[in-house]
Amino acid sequence: MYVLGISRVHDSAAALVHDGTIVAFAEEERFTRVKHDGGLPANAIKFCLDQAGITLAEVDHVAYYWQRWKEAIHAAKVFARYFPGTLDVFRNPDGASGGRAAGMLKTLRSGGGTGVDDYHVGGAVLAHIKRTYTLERDIKEAVGHTGPVHFRVHLVDHHRAHAGSAYYICPWDESAVLTLDGIGSDGASTLLAHGRGDTIRELRRIKFPHSLGAMYAGVTGYLGFYPTRDEGKVMGLAPLGRDTYVDAFRELVHLDPDGGFELDLSWFEHHRTGKHVMSQKFHDLFGPARPKTRVTADNPVPQHYCDVAYALQVTLEEAGLHLARWLQAETGSTRLSVAGGVALNSVMNGRILLETPFEDFFAQPAAADDGCAVGAALDVSVGTYRRPRPRSGFTYTGPEYTETDMELALKDAGLDYERHDDIAAHAAQRIADGLIIGWFQGRMECGPRALGNRSLVADPRDPESKTRMNEKVKHREAFRPFAPSCLAERAGEFFASGYPSPVMLLVFDVLEHQRDVVPAITHVDGTARVQTVSEEDNPLYYRMIQHFERLTGIPMVVNTSFNDNEEPIVMSPADAVACYLKTDVDALALGPFWVEKPRMEDDDA
Repeated sequence: MYVLGISRVHDSAAALVHDGTIVAFAEEERFTRVKHDGGLPANAIKFCLDQAGITLAEVDHVAYYWQRWKEAIHAAKVFARYFPGTLDVFRNPDGASGGRAAGMLKTLRSGGGTGVDDYHVGGAVLAHIKRTYTLERDIKEAVGHTGPVHFRVHLVDHHRAHAGSAYYICPWDESAVLTLDGIGSDGASTLLAHGRGDTIRELRRIKFPHSLGAMYAGVTGYLGFYPTRDEGKVMGLAPLGRDTYVDAFRELVHLDPDGGFELDLSWFEHHRTGKHVMSQKFHDLFGPARPKTRVTADNPVPQHYCDVAYALQVTLEEAGLHLARWLQAETGSTRLSVAGGVALNSVMNGRILLETPFEDFFAQPAAADDGCAVGAALDVSVGTYRRPRPRSGFTYTGPEYTETDMELALKDAGLDYERHDDIAAHAAQRIADGLIIGWFQGRMECGPRALGNRSLVADPRDPESKTRMNEKVKHREAFRPFAPSCLAERAGEFFASGYPSPVMLLVFDVLEHQRDVVPAITHVDGTARVQTVSEEDNPLYYRMIQHFERLTGIPMVVNTSFNDNEEPIVMSPADAVACYLKTDVDALALGPFWVEKPRMEDDDA
């Protein structure tokens, strides 16, 4: 049985599940090269079908990550409950710029996924409803299929899709399940549940406007970044702050004794406008928002806003711990599976693992809405039709290319290259020599974190690695940290926990005596977002790090996504070559092929 899963609006993606196997899963942005592409994932759908060697005629079910009328009903309830304040929706502000956002007809046509807060709330709701009626036609047109199809369309609850994306692929037969995001198809922002076997039993839903995702997005906008896109930047900025506003921020969220939470809506505007903006009360206390200007050495983030970011992060962590502790007590489980956009907050995740009675933790790599494509497909495959649960093959799910493809990309770019029988050993030596390399191997990983197949890799011993990577390669803010990819069996020697973190969604303290040893991966607060690498998960990447360890004694490398700032992670050999040429990446390991730029000392020799 083939089930095609689809998510869209932002971070659109498609996934194909065949009984107990995830055949393929990829985000549309990787194909179109438009970051956070929210359109119908036409290219991703084609890829999934091609990967399976089937046509649309052979698909049995299509699972879509949104339901039809529940959102409209919930929106009407919110409008009535907070009337007349909700008349502000007719002003249709653009939360990103403060001006007027796109109108209803434009939003209806575009679906509201074309820009941050640049949409009409009513138009977006109508677009969501419209899509559920035109999905079959849209998919057929997207792949150019003119023949008959027999698939049945399933409209899956958004948070059920999130829950399925985590629990159905976790390695256990029982687990507590926690999903957190901005808003789902019935208005839910948080789902607390218990998975057992092939069933997910819901315990509690918390609904918008009470939303930790909306809270974080609103303050992200206040800090001069783009809500629903730049929350990761705020997480990286927070450690530069002080605890100046932590007590004040606790007024924003009330943690209920029974494990729930409510926002104090007097600090927010999202329930009135449908946009990610803070109220006048918030601005009166914390001052005007930071302008959305590019952060540079000459235009750093003022300390005041760093302090606000710190308070926001602490507030989220405390709420996450609160929910997790209640869920653990309610279920009695020692295992936790998480998903939703807020689950990308790896600092919160690390605290949940280390500071609650949960002993095991699982997050799938595409925890945000892109992962709902997989989750919706599994909700149908496993939840409805009781097909087997996939327990592996959920990370490296994207396109793979032949050596012929790679060599052609190098020749088309006019590059001189050489082929190595052991690319892992050669790359490790050059990293140890101080080079930053692009590492392109095997099938592309899913999710927002590079996990060793589309990575930029450097020496963690060199404190300049981080500076040069940010300034000359990634062209991004200097405060943003880089992750270590560490041999799984050695992680406990460098970090406060050696717990497996294969998808880079747990932050741990770097042990104090190791911080000067690996400064390039140690953030300003002494932490690191760890990826543990096992030979089973990624044999070639593991072997490369192993070679580096033999050369240096350090069982890890710096790892960040292979892309320039504000671009999606590279997908194809041509993407990799283009990124290599336009940035200060020193060398490129493209499959077995090696390309290296002449270094300044080489020119002077």
